Amino acid sequence: MKNKEDVLKLLRDEAEQIKIPECLEPEQIKKMLKQHEAQNAAEKQKTKKLYRKLLAMAAAICIVVLGATAVVMYQKIDSIQTEPGETAYEGEKSDEAMILETADVGLEYPEISYEDIYESMSKTWEDSKLLVREEPTESGEPGANMAESSVMEESAVKESMSDFASANSVGTTNVQTAGVDEGDIVKNDGRYLYQKIQIEKENHVTWAVQVIDTQDGLKEIHRIGSFENIEEFYVWNDVLVVIEEKYLNETESASGSGMIACVDVAYFSNYYHEITFFNIKDRSQPKEIKTFSLQGRYASSRIADGYFYGFSKYYAEPGNGKSDYDAYIPIVDGIRLQAEKIYLPEESETTSYLVLVAIDLRNPTAFTDTTGIVSGADLFYASTDNIFVADSKSQETKEGWNSNGTSLLRFSYGDGKFTLRALGEVKGTLEGSFSMDEYEEHLRVVTTVEEYRTEKITDDRTGKVIGYNTLEDRQSNALYVLDETLAVVGKIEGLAENEQIYSARFLRETGYFVTFRQTDPLFAVDLKDPENPKVLSELKVSGFSEYLHIYGEDRLLGIGMEADEETGVQENMKLSMFDVSDKANVKEITKRNLTDYDYSEALYNHHAVMISTEKNIFGFAAEGCSGNKFYRNYFVYTYENDRFVEKLKVDAKSTDGNYYSVRGTFIGDIFYLFLGDGVVRSYDLNTGEMLESLEP
Repeated sequence: MKNKEDVLKLLRDEAEQIKIPECLEPEQIKKMLKQHEAQNAAEKQKTKKLYRKLLAMAAAICIVVLGATAVVMYQKIDSIQTEPGETAYEGEKSDEAMILETADVGLEYPEISYEDIYESMSKTWEDSKLLVREEPTESGEPGANMAESSVMEESAVKESMSDFASANSVGTTNVQTAGVDEGDIVKNDGRYLYQKIQIEKENHVTWAVQVIDTQDGLKEIHRIGSFENIEEFYVWNDVLVVIEEKYLNETESASGSGMIACVDVAYFSNYYHEITFFNIKDRSQPKEIKTFSLQGRYASSRIADGYFYGFSKYYAEPGNGKSDYDAYIPIVDGIRLQAEKIYLPEESETTSYLVLVAIDLRNPTAFTDTTGIVSGADLFYASTDNIFVADSKSQETKEGWNSNGTSLLRFSYGDGKFTLRALGEVKGTLEGSFSMDEYEEHLRVVTTVEEYRTEKITDDRTGKVIGYNTLEDRQSNALYVLDETLAVVGKIEGLAENEQIYSARFLRETGYFVTFRQTDPLFAVDLKDPENPKVLSELKVSGFSEYLHIYGEDRLLGIGMEADEETGVQENMKLSMFDVSDKANVKEITKRNLTDYDYSEALYNHHAVMISTEKNIFGFAAEGCSGNKFYRNYFVYTYENDRFVEKLKVDAKSTDGNYYSVRGTFIGDIFYLFLGDGVVRSYDLNTGEMLESLEP
């Protein structure tokens, strides 16, 4: 045995004579992992730890008989775990990845081809009478579109709250789920403020992210980018993420698949969007890391546990036939989405996709996962563990009672991966994402149900059904409780007939929702027993609340509209505070009418509401007019002694005459107003005095 090759040969020869214990056979390990995952579906990290533990045990027991072979195998797997930036669809999967996927199996996507997708969409295209060019166009082979980019070093990542902010209360984006960030047009990291602004130069308009340092007064230190448009952005530690939506002009789109009819579909199909990542460790000198380009319209996104999760809508075209893949298969950053990454429902009647992508914010140079669903869905709710997707669906008309409905998808997500877990459906349609809430592995959903009863219309001569006649219709509301498989396990139907859901909010074992027609019934529902939800109370007040926010343990804030109790005609904005300490006897403690204001973005966009229950403060911009005079003011309120107290009321009109969304935030006792044109003003929350105005 002069060298290591001789040692390895001897160990291999001896190993061939020894039988490996059955418990350490690969199939047995996989079986154990699957059983373990079934018991701990929500604890992925435990599965990984178990795998490594089993592997280490196998190496330890078998090292004598397998020698260097086991060591080499273990080292190979360990090296794969530490490879940075590896995408989910590049190259062969490692043995570890295959074992972990086996242990964490969701719903399997049916095996399909691109041609199967085309066939599924063909009927819809035919019904739309789409035309295609006679001359064929080339469909390029999938290829990488990877620009050179720098990688965020681990040392560049720090806590999202700076030392400067640690001693102050800080206003953050108003999100639905704590710990799951949402994009907005303003961000606040405790020292630096960030605002989406418009820049007009020589009749050319671009957009940028303005960075303002608040230390020692307001000072603009940089304007990041020159974008055609900014939908929204994020600031995560030292990473800025900007989402920009774009539209191909006629010259650019002519090089595509060549659809020239159906204006609506053609219009949407020319959209694409870009997600750009910047290293902003030095706020005054940001560095671009990587720009991802995705076909289709940007829909929404979230950031959780260091990963960016994006959702977009892609609209397929018939192109020049089945082989024109680029016309009807989404291309994600230069790579056509693989067929095995696409879920095609059995009874699909749409020609659009929901595309999901995930990116590691610590190394944003490649996707950690991509997947597509043939679906028209565009409503999303993200809990800390799952992403729920809702899609209003049309029902096939038949004789008797018919109803609208919503299909639901549940994806578990984490570590930059998506796994489709369940499919389900409920009657009715959802008002918004706040109509969904997950608590203790149950999804609670409130819907407005529209039903109509029809009879067949037949041809007197042939007896053939030629249509349906609607005899009567009705509208009501419902609450459904679904389990992890999205099967309905509890429900309340027939609530508030001839009214519809306007807002909803859930707090652990209680749900609140508002319906409206002439008055505002606020329902409180006991959800302690998921299989037997019960209406606890129904409070009727004038008007309605468009937005609800849990304000401490026993208060519920409503922002909405006052209305005439007899006619239901909307009059002006109002604030309501409800006492929900006794769920069976909810009361409106106080309300405040904003008699001169009849509109606010806060009524339909929760990001427009600045709110901190810990600091007991909330604010929003409101608009109104009197004669020919238009006015917009930003209000900041606190809630004291069972009444709303106005802390600030300031002019919120832009200085350049354009109309922008207005935002507010705070650091400590200083309030900052963003006007969208580069102007930022600071105010003392204690005195209401304006401290400073930063002009562009």
